[in-house]
Amino acid sequence: MKFFLALFIYCFFYLGKAIDCGGKNITYTITVDHHGNASFRTIQSAIDSISNQNNQWVKIHIKAGLYVEMVIIPQEKPCIILEGEGRKNTIISFWDHKGFTSTNSTSANSTFTSAAPNVIASDITFKNTYIKAMPQNYKLNDKNKQILPALAANIHGDKSVFFRCGFIGYQDTLYDDYGRHYFKDCYIQGEVDFIFGTGQSYYENCSIHALGRYKNIPGFVTAQARDSLDDPSGFVFEGGSITGNGQVNLGRAWRAYSRVIFHGTHFSSIITPQGWDAWNYVGHESNFTYAEVDCKGPGANTSKRVPWLTKLNNSQLEEFSLASFINKDGWLDNLPTTS
Repeated sequence: MKFFLALFIYCFFYLGKAIDCGGKNITYTITVDHHGNASFRTIQSAIDSISNQNNQWVKIHIKAGLYVEMVIIPQEKPCIILEGEGRKNTIISFWDHKGFTSTNSTSANSTFTSAAPNVIASDITFKNTYIKAMPQNYKLNDKNKQILPALAANIHGDKSVFFRCGFIGYQDTLYDDYGRHYFKDCYIQGEVDFIFGTGQSYYENCSIHALGRYKNIPGFVTAQARDSLDDPSGFVFEGGSITGNGQVNLGRAWRAYSRVIFHGTHFSSIITPQGWDAWNYVGHESNFTYAEVDCKGPGANTSKRVPWLTKLNNSQLEEFSLASFINKDGWLDNLPTTS
């Protein structure tokens, strides 16, 4: 019994140490340069060089350039920092999409997949170029030019942070899949459900751009998938803006308790008058939490919004602040500084 107790205590403290990744200290830095002027030419080879169950912060500095590769941070490699040299300079790009490879899974075809907890990325653009070559306003029934999910990023590790990053795609650009995520000063581009998933996520001062490929068919910024009252997930947008072409809805319900809040966001005129869509959950609207608080701009007029738009008082709004919604344990305050 003493042996098992000692083993439990050891595992508890070991895992606790791994969770904070050594606080604000970075143990060492790896440099990637696709021109060959560093230890690694590809980002994936640099990630692969890090030990499994790593429990101290390791920084991978990625030199400016276009990296055409699929990048995966597996679950067994936490405590990784990906640092680029500006989102317009360091770009990770690929063209995979659902049905293209041997797997037909939407999430398996992402340009960037981060499955580990404790991951930080800064000053990088993650891009899926699958839709890029398609002409504007092609016929929806043209099977040779079918729009399919094509993810730029799939994030399903807890305590994931993105500073000044870009996410560029068309359908299902950013799979905000699972865990607590913080996006600050990011650029997110797409048209159909291009921020979607079950993440418990906070978007601060992010620029969202809807492409508006079809004049008479509005897109959807979000498709949030909260599925019960006990599910802590939801998307909170603080500040930032939504711009673009054509028309776009703020969101539609991927699951029966979908939750999205916009606070102080600037809406251009592309926002549809109704703003929101129940999708496959007509009759469950009372379960949704869709709120717009102190938003500004020509698209912020809520007089013609859906009748089930949520009204939040100050106390309820506080539940969706950065501190309350994703940072109750203070994990964001203990991160290393990135340039």
